[in-house]
Amino acid sequence: MSETLVRSLSGAVFGVLVIGLVYYSPWTNALLWASASILAVREFKVGTKRASLATVWGFAAFVALWMCMVIGLPWQNTGAYEPSVLLSLVFIIWAADSGAYFVGKPLGKHKLMPSVSPGKSWEGLMGGAASAAVVAYFLWGASFVWVGPLLAVLGTAGDLMESSWKRRNGLKDSGAIMPGHGGVLDRFDGFALTIPVYFVLLSLLPFEFALKAILP
Repeated sequence: MSETLVRSLSGAVFGVLVIGLVYYSPWTNALLWASASILAVREFKVGTKRASLATVWGFAAFVALWMCMVIGLPWQNTGAYEPSVLLSLVFIIWAADSGAYFVGKPLGKHKLMPSVSPGKSWEGLMGGAASAAVVAYFLWGASFVWVGPLLAVLGTAGDLMESSWKRRNGLKDSGAIMPGHGGVLDRFDGFALTIPVYFVLLSLLPFEFALKAILP
């Protein structure tokens, strides 16, 4: 089986699993992010060469705070569990990743940070931002189109942070939990910075979520 097919199949399973767990109930949503957080700390501890106890605990503290924010996102606007709030962000990040890949792969000539992630390009970043803007328009309306590119840039920054960590520690992937995709840190790096910023934006701006009309 080709690597592309393996990546496609495992990515599809991953996507269905994330959407299903977020949508089904607050308990399955909490289970998803708590499990991802525990595995992320484990990958960081195992992958970091000469990691001090303070470094590991510092990372664990950040992840714990991040976990509380992401689990709390669906409750933030109304006090009731609204999976559309979190799924909107998930779709934005996935749209940005897809746009960056499909634009950057054939057109990427100007490298973004070649010493950290040779595959990333400015063209890919712009493609990801454009894709995120389109999805933001359909999710939140014209007033919040700008949120899509903002989250796309933050997602790329999180990806670059994780790539820098892997490069410093001589790692290709953070783990091997997903065939063709690596570990938990590889899959959720785009959420590292977007979650805190999105959490703040939700408290400041009057978002309306189109997904509410779609999800029963």
